[in-house]
Order: sequence, then C-alpha cells, then structure tokens
Amino acid sequence: MTSAPWVALLVGGLLAGGIALLALARLRRGDHRRVDDEVTTPPPRNAWLVPTTVVFGALVALERSTQSAHVLLVILLVVMVGLLGVLSAIDIDVHRLPNSFTRPMALGTAVVLTALAALTGDWASWRRALLAGLLLGVVYLVLAFLGGATGMGMGDVKLAPTLGMLLGQLSWSSVLIGTAAAFIAGGVFAAALLLLGRADRKTAMPFGPAMALGAVLVWVLPPLTL
Repeated sequence: MTSAPWVALLVGGLLAGGIALLALARLRRGDHRRVDDEVTTPPPRNAWLVPTTVVFGALVALERSTQSAHVLLVILLVVMVGLLGVLSAIDIDVHRLPNSFTRPMALGTAVVLTALAALTGDWASWRRALLAGLLLGVVYLVLAFLGGATGMGMGDVKLAPTLGMLLGQLSWSSVLIGTAAAFIAGGVFAAALLLLGRADRKTAMPFGPAMALGAVLVWVLPPLTL
C-alpha cells in the first residue's frame, strides 16, 4: 500500500476497525437476530470486536505492503478483516452467517480480483483464485452434508468460496494452510468447551470465527509457496 510501514499500519487499522465500529451498535441492539434464531439472552457487548479488527487490519496492511502486493489487493484484504470480524460476532451469537454478508462478499471478491487481474495482467493468479474458491466451496458443501445438525452450516459453505478466492489469489499453499488452520482453531475451541463442561459432543458450535482466523493468519504470516 505504501513504503512507510506506519502509514500502512494506520490506514489498515482504521479501515478494518471502522467497519467493525459501524456495525457494533447494530450488533449490540440485536438487529442481526431473527425470530427463528430462538435466542433469549441479551445481545453480547462484543467488546473484543473493534480492537481485534484494528490489530489484524493493521498487521495485514503492513505484511501485504511488505510483500509488495497491489494496493487494490491490500485494501480488499483489510476490508475483509473488518467484515469477517462482524460475521464472527454474529456467528458466535446466533450460530448463523447471514446471506446478506456472505453473498455480497463472494461477488465483491470476484469482481475486485477480476479488476486486479485486468490491471496487473496476472490472470494466472485470477484463475487460481476462482478455482480455489470453487474447490473450497465444494469441500465445505460435502462436509455440511456429512456432518448433520452439528456439522458445517450452509453459512459456512457460502463463506468458503470467498476465503478460497482470497487465499487462492496468493498461492495454493495459502489455501491449504488457511483451511488447515481453521480446522485446528475450531478443534481447539471445541475441545476447550468440552473440557470446561460448557458443551457436549452434540452441541452445535460456530465455525465461522475459525474460518476467519485461519484466513487472516495466512494474510498476516505468509506461508511457504508450493
């Protein structure tokens, strides 16, 4: 984004954190809830949301700028950090990833990556991104059918193509490591809840936050390229 590291940190943090801040009041009012969510507890305060997105947004902007990524890709990734933070908060609260987020995110990602390919001439990365998005969507769809009521939800399936495209734009190793990190994070979280007695083997758990964390960690800590 820029040769000055502190500028990348500042802009990335403000952009990602600003997206989270705009959504915070609505989340605290419970505007994301539906009647069929059957949630009776008050909406959580989500005090973690803004500082977390600020930190990760800043780190993604810094790391990707250091990797000499195109400014359009850096902005896209930072915006996604903010949106993924909001989606994670919703999923934790109601165990649902709304179509009003996942569908525009997938379409917007495809459009921006197409524009990026047109600007840079790097159509190889564009093809890899679209293929990765398709493959990851299929993988999650299969897991959703195999997992039953406590497995993957359709919201996870609809988020997968977006993350697949964004990881695939970087490399195939990014797709593999980001996906593996998501399942590791989800497994650790589930194991912790089981050990603490706050869940059992039949408890449905939100997987969106783990998917988001796996992708963001790759954007912050680039893996080796295959």
